[in-house]
Order: sequence, then C-alpha cells, then structure tokens
Amino acid sequence: MFDSARGKDVQNIKPINFRPILFCALSLFAGIILFRNYPILGVWTIITPALVIGLICAVFCIAVEKEKRRTVLVTSTFCFIFTILGMISLGVKINSMTKHNVKDGYYTVVGEVKDVYYKHGGYYATLTDCTYNGERGSDLFTYYLEEKVALYDIVEIKCYVQSDGIVKGEPISHRIISGWPSYSVETYSCRVIGKSNSIASWFKTRTDTAFKKVLGDDFGILSALLRGDDSEMRETVDLFRLVGIAHIFAVSGLHIGLIFTALTFILDKLKTNRLLKIILIFSSLVFYSYLCGFSPSSLRAVIMCTCMMISKLLGQKHDGLNALSEAGIIVALINATDLFSAGFILSFTICLSILILAPPIKSVLSFMPNEFSSSVSVLFASQAAALPLSIKMFSGFPIVSFFANFLLLPIVSILYYATVIGSIICLILPINEHIALFIPQVLTVGIKGVTEFLAGYPLIIDYVTVPITVIYYTLLVCISDFINIPKKTKFACGVMLVVLLLFMVVRGFFGVPD
Repeated sequence: MFDSARGKDVQNIKPINFRPILFCALSLFAGIILFRNYPILGVWTIITPALVIGLICAVFCIAVEKEKRRTVLVTSTFCFIFTILGMISLGVKINSMTKHNVKDGYYTVVGEVKDVYYKHGGYYATLTDCTYNGERGSDLFTYYLEEKVALYDIVEIKCYVQSDGIVKGEPISHRIISGWPSYSVETYSCRVIGKSNSIASWFKTRTDTAFKKVLGDDFGILSALLRGDDSEMRETVDLFRLVGIAHIFAVSGLHIGLIFTALTFILDKLKTNRLLKIILIFSSLVFYSYLCGFSPSSLRAVIMCTCMMISKLLGQKHDGLNALSEAGIIVALINATDLFSAGFILSFTICLSILILAPPIKSVLSFMPNEFSSSVSVLFASQAAALPLSIKMFSGFPIVSFFANFLLLPIVSILYYATVIGSIICLILPINEHIALFIPQVLTVGIKGVTEFLAGYPLIIDYVTVPITVIYYTLLVCISDFINIPKKTKFACGVMLVVLLLFMVVRGFFGVPD
C-alpha cells in the first residue's frame, strides 16, 4: 500500500508517499475551517489558501524533476478548487440551517427527536422538522429535559427560544456549527405526543422492546452497540468511557466492517455476480447506516468499503489512504459541519493512523504470529492517535484503555454478530426473545463485569498542550510509512515519542511544575 525506503537505493527514495486525493481532502477541510472564521479573516479567506498552495507548488516545482512539474501544478490547482469548494459547502449548509430561524421569544414547539443524550439526570435533545406556534422553523436544541424522550419521538415543548445568526466580525458560533441555530433557554413543559412512522423508528422500537425483556435496565448496551444510540444507557455509558471503550457504541468502521465481512463471505459462497454483489452490499450498508441515523463515522466506513469494492471490480490495487480521503470528501460535502464534530475528528484521525502507522509497527512485531501482530499493531496505532484528542475532548485518556480494548474487542465482535442475528430472528420469527438473545445476554453481562473491574484502576493521562500535541503528531507521522526517512531517524523519533509520553504521564499523575 505504501512505498517504503527499505531496501532501495537512496537515489530512488521519495520524501513522502504522494497522495493527490489526500491533499485535495485536506484542502477541502482547510476551506471549511477558513470559511468558519471568514468574518475575522475577511479577504484573506481567499488570499491565504492561494498564497500557501502557490508557495508549496513553487517549492515542489523546484525540487522535483521537470517531467513531474505538470503533476504538481495540476494537483495544486485541484487543491485550490477544493479549498473554495469547502468554503461553498459550509456556506450552503449554514444558510440552510439559519434561514428559518425564529425571533427570540416564547413558543410552543413541536418536532421530532433526531439526536438525544443523557447527562446529569436529564435529557438533551435536538428536534428536527420543527414548528413554532404552528409555523415552520429551524431545528431546536433543548437543554435538560426532565421528561424522558427518545429518538424518533414527536414532542411538544413550551419554552423560551433564542436563535444564533452570523455576527459580523466574529467566527460562526459553536451552536450553529453543532446544528443548533435555535435553542431553548427555559423549558416550562415537555410531553411526548407521538412517534415517527419511519422504518428506523419501527426498528428501534421493536429491537429495544426485545432487548428490554431479556436484559432489563441494561438493554441500552445492546441498543447502543447495534444502532449507536447510547441515551438508553443513561449513566452506564460513563463506565465504558472510564476504561476507554465507549467507542464501540459509535457505529463506525468496526460495525460496518463486520457486516461487510459477513455479507462478502455469504455472497462469495453463493457465487454472486461481482457487480450484483457490490450493489447488494452497498445497499445493505447504506440501509444500516440509515437505521443508525447516517452518522459521519458510519458513512465514512460505508464509503471506504464501497471504494474498495469498486477498485477490485476495476482490477486496481485498493489504496486505503485514497479511500479514506474520498470518504472524508464525500462526508464533508454532504454536511460540512460534521468536520467540527468529535466523532468525525476521532474517526478520521484514528483511521488515518491505522493506515500509515500500523504497517511499520507490524514490521517491528514480525517475530510474532501474523494474526497477533496485526491486531496489536492496529490497536497501538489507534490508541496512539486517540491519546491527545481524548485529553482535549474528554479531559483525559485512560491508560487501561489499551488493555480493555485488547481484551474486549474480540468479544465485542462476537457480541455484535450475535446481536444482529438475534435481532433479525426476533423481527421475522415468532420466537421467544430469551432464546434468540441468549448469547448476547451472556456476553453483555460478562463485558459489563470486566469493564466494572477495569474501571477500578482509573489511571488517567490528563495533561497535554498545543505545542506538545503538534510535536506528538509530527513524531507519529515521521515514524509512519507516509514519510520516507532513514531507519536511524525513525528510531530517534520513536525514542523522542516515548520520552514525550512518559513526560505526559508524569505531569498528569504528579503535577510536575511546567
């Protein structure tokens, strides 16, 4: 997948493994970030990327051979186009969210719950398809509802509403970026008045009913694992966050990959036509992503799987880095504000780290059995990428996370398959839920028990600064296969990375003065 400097004449070594699509994706992201801050930057919003891309292009044109300069110029042009495209995509999204904003005031709001989470004894929900005193309005974010609400509920809320708009001279607000252009300041009453008629709503109701009959109050664990909705877990989700495995409840590469693997195996056994197989798998993955609310992580995984299938159909070698870049471009164009969500940032960064960092780690562990070294290298790569981000976003990174993931992820994979199969049986056959979900019940109890045990050792790294983060990720990239530098230099970068990690641990645990 990646060009390596090992065993090649120094004259033929490329400084980096060039990926034009990756640079286009990064340019798109840069355009979205620049547009968010355009009131501050003004005309420099356009000038800045033009100068940066032009400078980089000039440097490359000087450094590379004459016959490759056209490629550099074309790539630079596309990068500039994608930067502008990023600005346009965010501008269109912001306009669509805010054009139906209402004036501040008291309203009776009716809408469908499209997102909800539980925190500090209350529910925080985002309502879509809202009407304000009977007139159409923008989506509404509601703070702390004491009344229990769930996905796809139709609710009526009496509250005082405020709305955010574009303020001249200021960046676009966090509320708008988060999809909350209007929000409730005071809520006086809340009641559920109905339920959505969608297939996703029907699927949630039927599966949650079956899970609750079998697991009681712990039914939310299976609900979150299957659909990514952790609101039914209430405080239980904090237990999994404490040991660093709450990511199993965000439908992403793990879940989509397991379904993709199963469908591929079945259709290969049936000797299905290659084109028909792609259509069936793609349709199934998109439908599953719909049942999970089209989360950015699930869409990214679906797109990557689709790119891999199309590459094989065309007889080309699959490139994971290009597939990830294509997925990032498509997800960002569908909803540019997803770029600022914790889920998108974590999933994209971790997936990128696995692609460029796992291969060199695996080569170091080549003395181990292949399956074991592959699993450990992927786990190390993902945990390494997640560490600074987890500290910034969630105020800490649990050291026990590595051991928890190593122990529980194989069991979670089995639990996921058993839950999918058990759910399908419950939906289509008149069978007792305790029989269909016996294996998920046993595994859920076991996983929760192990998690509770590991949570008794909450060793947390909670110290990181912006300079440390920059140095940390620079060192990670240097030891990866994306950068071609001598082995001794890679080794030195690895040593510096270990020293930096030890400093973060010591500073986080013992509060050593800066």
